[in-house]
Amino acid sequence: MRREGREGGAARSRTRYDDEAGTWYSLDNAGIIMPATSDAVMTNLFRLSATLDEELDPRLLDQALAAVAGRFPYFVVELRRGLFWHYLVPHEAPLRIESDSTYPMQDYDVNRRGRCLFRVRAAGRRIACEFHHSITDGTGGMRFLKNLVAEYCRLRWSAAGGDDDLYRLDERPAAEEYEDAYGRHYRVDYPPPADLRRAYRPPSDPLPRFVYRVTCGIVPLAPALAKAKEYGASLTELLASVYIDALQELWLASSSRPRRSQLSLSIPVNMRKLYPSRTNRNFSLLTFITQDMRLGHREFAEIVKRAHYQLRFEIDARTMGSQLSRNVSASKLFLFRLLPLPIKGRVLKVLHSSFGESLYSGSISNIGPVSLPEPIATHVERLDFVPSPTHGKTNVGVLSWNGAIYITFGSLGRSREVERLFFTRLRKLGLPVRVECNL
Repeated sequence: MRREGREGGAARSRTRYDDEAGTWYSLDNAGIIMPATSDAVMTNLFRLSATLDEELDPRLLDQALAAVAGRFPYFVVELRRGLFWHYLVPHEAPLRIESDSTYPMQDYDVNRRGRCLFRVRAAGRRIACEFHHSITDGTGGMRFLKNLVAEYCRLRWSAAGGDDDLYRLDERPAAEEYEDAYGRHYRVDYPPPADLRRAYRPPSDPLPRFVYRVTCGIVPLAPALAKAKEYGASLTELLASVYIDALQELWLASSSRPRRSQLSLSIPVNMRKLYPSRTNRNFSLLTFITQDMRLGHREFAEIVKRAHYQLRFEIDARTMGSQLSRNVSASKLFLFRLLPLPIKGRVLKVLHSSFGESLYSGSISNIGPVSLPEPIATHVERLDFVPSPTHGKTNVGVLSWNGAIYITFGSLGRSREVERLFFTRLRKLGLPVRVECNL
């Protein structure tokens, strides 16, 4: 098979175009499926927020948003429908800070014409950014939030500092910031990954429409890292094992044997750690921790050991590259490209269900430790990451800030059993947990 050279990769990664109608952007490989699977409830939004040490000044926050949005023009966009594909055009209306609500990331359908693909909300001391997954992932979203917080702190307290994620707002963005990194790095000669089985989901009745339960557990970072080291695992591996242990308990407690025996937890992988890229668009893929319950109950130490080796085995450039190759190659199939957008949307929904949603019981996404330079950091009391709402599953967003881990569950279901078992297991491990919930 022919291998693409560097020039071919650069051409495939281009997303911005200018023609007689003006500027427009193509969606990256991860983003193309999102419009077809988004509605006002399963919005495909995720949320990153910062809580400062005093009440926000709305006027200054408006100024900060205007300055930062101008530096991230590839986020200030809205969806348009073409004959064969969705595409993105600049959102021309002024951005406004919205009042925050009890239930985040709800009642916001990005398929409505004129709807920007991210919004900024505020309440009291909290600044929250909600991003649609068609434009970015957690890494790109966090860069935006950090720049917004830094600019607000500069306006409010003349606080300034620099790190790699803080941009000069008067600079024009480099093309690599909005490249389709999937297109640049995929290999046509890689085989597809092995298929997975459909996964068990804990049963739960749905919550009322537009109600999204958010449960956050706050754990001291140092003892959690020490406990992970005790088990010979990373923090992500330990937390994922706690989730698998909760799923195991629910599966075994079922009154009748569940039809599906596969426990499967998806873990987003930041591909920038495996392939060079500074993109602020999507560049993550999923890997999985699995456990077949037909083989019986496993002790917690065994679950951690298996999670450790599964992730270490799966997360390398070639193994993840096979998934990257499959995803990009599928979108380039000639017959698929010829399908009109309404038919393509239905095909994408089926593919998303068959090769995505049905393959995992839940997800845990760890952004990792977040840093800000002094003196900006002194004004930030906490950071939070709320995962996207998904029907039938409870998802987890994790980040570390200022000596604490913020572990946030999001669920559209009434059952709280996953959360209860998860935080109970952390306490049994000797870790203190403070739990908050919006419902």
